Amino acid sequence: MQPRIRPKVILSKEACSILNANRQTKSRQFKVALDNAWDQIDDATKTIASAHHKSVRRVQNDLYIGHGILRSRHSKLNVWNVFCWKKKPGQHALKQLVREHKAEYYTLSKEEQQDLVKEYAEQKLTKMTGFHTSTKSKINDITQTLKAVENELNSLNCRTGAETILYVMCGSTDPPLRGVTFAMEGVQHFMQSVMSIDNQDLISKMEGFAVQGMRGAAKNHKQRVSDVHSSICDIINCTLREVTGDSDAKMQWAYYFWNVVQHHQVVIEGWPENVPFANLSKVSSALPELEMLLRKWELGTTHWKTLTDKDFEKIHLEHNEKLESGEIEDTHRRI
Repeated sequence: MQPRIRPKVILSKEACSILNANRQTKSRQFKVALDNAWDQIDDATKTIASAHHKSVRRVQNDLYIGHGILRSRHSKLNVWNVFCWKKKPGQHALKQLVREHKAEYYTLSKEEQQDLVKEYAEQKLTKMTGFHTSTKSKINDITQTLKAVENELNSLNCRTGAETILYVMCGSTDPPLRGVTFAMEGVQHFMQSVMSIDNQDLISKMEGFAVQGMRGAAKNHKQRVSDVHSSICDIINCTLREVTGDSDAKMQWAYYFWNVVQHHQVVIEGWPENVPFANLSKVSSALPELEMLLRKWELGTTHWKTLTDKDFEKIHLEHNEKLESGEIEDTHRRI
């Protein structure tokens, strides 16, 4: 039995707006639920600390996942255990060992016991044990620790008025965790408005630098820009084919008017003014602007519009006027 092929559904602009509103509502509800959970944890922490006469910090440290397993073990060597190790009994042979060697154990002098313990301690040093921290545990540890740091910084701000900007990123590729930015209200927009630096750009470069040095910072940022470029080109071409019904239709930046607008009688609407309307691989645009453009295409704010004959004549006339004024250069049509 062949699998059922579902027909491809093209949503209207209104339907896309409704879906987007639903997503935003669910996202807000999820954030509220998380905030409520944190409030409950904070209340429980204070209750436990008060009931058991412990500090809040002590209770927080014991609650955070991943903290307890990183504690070192302390164990004193036991003479009987060392004696059993020396005899090397097989599995499930403890009863036999007690029956056959118990008398011998009691005849050991203090010096012999100390020598036995010393021998085992030297042998134990040759064996190393370690703990494996799972990826989930690392993420939980990072998240919980950052929450505690944010609480402390907020408290410091309330007490002293100190403003803080905090950037956190992973120094390895092991935990799948994006960089985190935390800024007090007083300096929340400082980097973008005064320094003209986007926080996500800065974090991505810092992450690449932490992993691979200077080359890694440039490569990491370049890769992200390239990925967004590819996503935008894919969605432009896919939506063009959907609107025109031509499976071979393709965006042609250099011959946009002749090979796209005139040939298919469609035009792009909603292109943001701060992004140059040209081949994205040849123009310089900041990563946040490209991500904003991608979101506009995904939400339908930027889209292909089918032209009527009257609309096309108007656009054709405007195009000819720009050619005559020298505002744009004519390019020969190429199919």
